Amino acid sequence: MLRQPRISHLRLGIATLLLGIAAILPAWALEPFIIRDIQVEGLQRLDVGTVLTYLPVSAGDRIDDRSAAQAIRALYDTGLFKDIALDSNNDVLVVRIQERPLITKFEIEGPKKLDKDELKKSLSEAGLAEGELFRRALLDGVEQEMQRQYYSNGFYGVQITTEVEEQPNNQVEIRIDVIEGEVAKISEINIVGNTVFTDEELLDSFELEESKAWKFLQKTDRYSKQQLLGDLESLGSYYQDRGYLRFNIDSVQVALSPDKKDIFVTVNVDEGQVYTVKGYDLTGELILPKENLQKLVAVQSGDTFSRRAAEATGSRIESVLSDIGYAFAKVDPLPQVDDNNREVNLIFRVDPGKRVYVRRINFTGHLKTNDETLRREMRQLEGSPFSRTQVERSRVRLQRLPFIAGAEVETDPVPGSDDLVDINFEVTERPPGSIQAGIGFSDAQGFILSGSVTHTNFRGTGQRVSLSAQNNDFSTALSASWTEPYATPDGISRTLAAFFRQSDQVVRFSSGFDLSALGASVTYGIPISEFSSVRLGFGFEQNAITTFPARTADEILAFTIENGTRFDTYELRTGAARDTRNRTVFATQGSLSRLNVDFILPGSDIQYYRGTAEHVHYFPLPADFIVEFRGRVSVADAYGSDEDIPPYERFFAGGANSVRGFEDGTLGPRDTPFNNPFGGKVATTAQTELILPTPLESNNLTTRLSLFVDAGNVFEDTGDVDFGELRSAGGVAFYWLTPLFGVLKLSYAVPIKEEAEDETDAFQISFGVGL
Repeated sequence: MLRQPRISHLRLGIATLLLGIAAILPAWALEPFIIRDIQVEGLQRLDVGTVLTYLPVSAGDRIDDRSAAQAIRALYDTGLFKDIALDSNNDVLVVRIQERPLITKFEIEGPKKLDKDELKKSLSEAGLAEGELFRRALLDGVEQEMQRQYYSNGFYGVQITTEVEEQPNNQVEIRIDVIEGEVAKISEINIVGNTVFTDEELLDSFELEESKAWKFLQKTDRYSKQQLLGDLESLGSYYQDRGYLRFNIDSVQVALSPDKKDIFVTVNVDEGQVYTVKGYDLTGELILPKENLQKLVAVQSGDTFSRRAAEATGSRIESVLSDIGYAFAKVDPLPQVDDNNREVNLIFRVDPGKRVYVRRINFTGHLKTNDETLRREMRQLEGSPFSRTQVERSRVRLQRLPFIAGAEVETDPVPGSDDLVDINFEVTERPPGSIQAGIGFSDAQGFILSGSVTHTNFRGTGQRVSLSAQNNDFSTALSASWTEPYATPDGISRTLAAFFRQSDQVVRFSSGFDLSALGASVTYGIPISEFSSVRLGFGFEQNAITTFPARTADEILAFTIENGTRFDTYELRTGAARDTRNRTVFATQGSLSRLNVDFILPGSDIQYYRGTAEHVHYFPLPADFIVEFRGRVSVADAYGSDEDIPPYERFFAGGANSVRGFEDGTLGPRDTPFNNPFGGKVATTAQTELILPTPLESNNLTTRLSLFVDAGNVFEDTGDVDFGELRSAGGVAFYWLTPLFGVLKLSYAVPIKEEAEDETDAFQISFGVGL
């Protein structure tokens, strides 16, 4: 589709043409007289009273050339008449008119690149629609404007024909037929006059490209005047960022082939000479100490001149000033050019404006969320100096809330004041709660029957309440939790949780024992900075193992003989995290670093610890590509007089959340004598994904498509870690946050490094489970 804002050009073009509708009025030479009566001739749909209403003279008035011209102009201004003439007959003013035809039918056929409904709406607003009076000049203007729009977007073969069919009773039917043809493609782009840089180097800065037969669905070869102007600006920036201050584009020729299918672009340039920076200075009202601002300057004496570096310096200083209240600070880099020596002295003129304070912070769009729930996320405070950084951080914090889909912010000056602003946040809420009952499937658990009640914004307070029940091929689980994100005004969170789980197997191919588990915990999240927090909590669990003759692995039997089958444990939870992601779900930038270490305390039936270090990083790339790296190392071991950890605390790898392409939970040590996965005390995994842009409207918000490489393995003990034993696979993955079934995960992977005993699984699917 062509860009729709161009429809406004159509309105402008039509309005301009309307100025000439009353173009040339005939000259009148009436002998002045007193009007005895007025007669109107030529009426078809209108009545005499309507005409007399618009006529600025009446019986008893004196009429002359001037008042006659005014009368004609007044009637033309109504837009009702095609032709008007005045005459006199024995002091009777005779008004001869020809009414404009009425449009009884109006059709547009053929346009596909223009929005047909929007086009008809624009024409209707201009007066070209059924029920309106017909004006030929307006129709001609529409034809010319449509042709201009098509030309500006490369459709030079477009054919636009208009047909006006007269009907009885001074009526017309109008039809506009459009044959768009094919868009003209750029066959060649030539740059003439360049000697320092090659055509290939310069054309890399262009959005427009020459048409390539091997590029399927190529759109960059479609000529657009606006895009060419943007590319020429990029070309100038390319040179000026490399010191060619006097670079100039002498001329641009755009030629069209006779068949109107090929376009040839020729750009003639004058490169000029390289200029260097002689020095710089900061002038104006600096506000901050000059030596502090000098640290922000990105150019130094002797550097090759760069417009980008000069503008970046201005932006840095503006940003710093905006963080101390000068919201509208302006820094202009002014080059003083010495052409003889090819040197530039840069003067950065600082105009901070007035220091601005925030009068009020407003929220809109929060129908289900208390104002205070949003306000406590603010880092910009009312009554404080404006800070661009704090405003943006406040927006990101709103966007990270699980019940907020998006947040936008605007800074509006307070009317009548030059030092006060209002900060207006517009939030988009997502459904905060759900009641779900469904069927799911995962490679790890088989088919899943589940039901849950979850609310992430209970009573508009931001509290998260969850009750869930789940039954699959191997386990039954019940759990409940309640999280208060602001248990204290300082932002300390508190989570209370309880669970029950009855499992036949730890993973799908387990070592032959059942597990019953019951537990409860309280965990606090304590912020220590804007991005960092620590975790502290306490929990109690009761676990019981059931073994079976001839079905339980030797390792399990040995553990139960040594330690028993029932364990009451008291757990100390500790951890630290730093989170700079812009979203908690489907982030596009930032990182998450987390270290959790939990200790099963003395006094428990068995003593051990488990720790996990995790790092996730998002690297935005040009053209909406994103690289996501996710690495994790987990370690568990006994301490004190105990020598081993319970089998249900061992780590497993393989599957959607660790190393795709391998059967879920199958990597690492095996038991004796069944050769089933037994897990290990050390696990390490790494997932690297190239997230691709997609044409879907939900791109990177509720859907994702990626290419990935995973690597990892599980080892019996820390002394057994061997990076040469890591398994790896690569493939493609698709994620979709569905409205009913949670996250749908699809992946297809091909092993890169595997061993003969490994169990592979190329295509993996799961739904009804979390991220």
